Amino acid sequence: MQAPKLSSRTQLPIGGLIPFSATDWPDHLTMTLFLNGCPLRCSYCHNPQLQVFGPGSYSWQDALSLLCSRRGLLDGVVFSGGEPLSAPGLPQAIAEAHAAGFKVGLHTSGYLPGRLDKLMTHPETRPEWIGIDVKALPEDLPQVTGCSRAQAQRMWESFYLLAVYARTGRLSLQARTTLWPGSGIEARLPELEDRVAQQGLKLVRQWAHDVDKHGVYCGAEATAIPT
Repeated sequence: MQAPKLSSRTQLPIGGLIPFSATDWPDHLTMTLFLNGCPLRCSYCHNPQLQVFGPGSYSWQDALSLLCSRRGLLDGVVFSGGEPLSAPGLPQAIAEAHAAGFKVGLHTSGYLPGRLDKLMTHPETRPEWIGIDVKALPEDLPQVTGCSRAQAQRMWESFYLLAVYARTGRLSLQARTTLWPGSGIEARLPELEDRVAQQGLKLVRQWAHDVDKHGVYCGAEATAIPT
C-alpha cells in the first residue's frame, strides 16, 4: 500500500542522509538525517563538512516522503549532525515525523539547553530517545570542543535536564563520550563516569576512528554520510 502523502513547509538543512541504519539508535532501524551547522570544533569530528551553517542538499519534504514510503520497515528517524538543535525547523520536523507515525531519535551535544527544554516540554516535539554526547567534564570542554566556559556549563545543564526526563520514564537516554588513545578525556574517564552515574546512567564509550595521536581527524571527508 502506498504511504499517504504529508504536506510540509518545514525547512531543514539536511546535508546528508542514511536511508536505512541499524547503528544510530540502539535496537531500532531508522532513517538518519545529518543536519548542517555546528558551533563546536571537536578535533575528532568525522563530519567536519557539517560544521558549516548553510542550506542542505536534501529537503525535509523529500526526506519525509522517503520515510513514509518505508512505513513498516523503519522504526523511526534520527536527527543527527552537525548539531541538530541549531536548526530552527527541528521542532516542527519532529512533530511531523510523529504525526506520520514514526518514533524520533536525536543526537546532540546539548549545546542549546533552551531549545532542548522547549522540545522536551511538548509531547509532540519530544524525542523518544536521545543520545547525548558528554564530551568531557565541564572544565575540560573548552579544550575538547573550542567552546567557552559558559557554554560548557550550558551543555552540562542539558545533560542534567535530560537525566530528569529519563529518571521519570519520559525519555530513553544514552550518555556517551568519544575517546582515543592517550586522550585527556581517557585520563579523567573515572571522574566522568562517576558524574554520569550520579544521574542514574552508565556512560557509553565510543572510540574515535581515523584520528592521529592528538585526536585530530584525518580520514576521508563525508565517509559517515553516504547518499
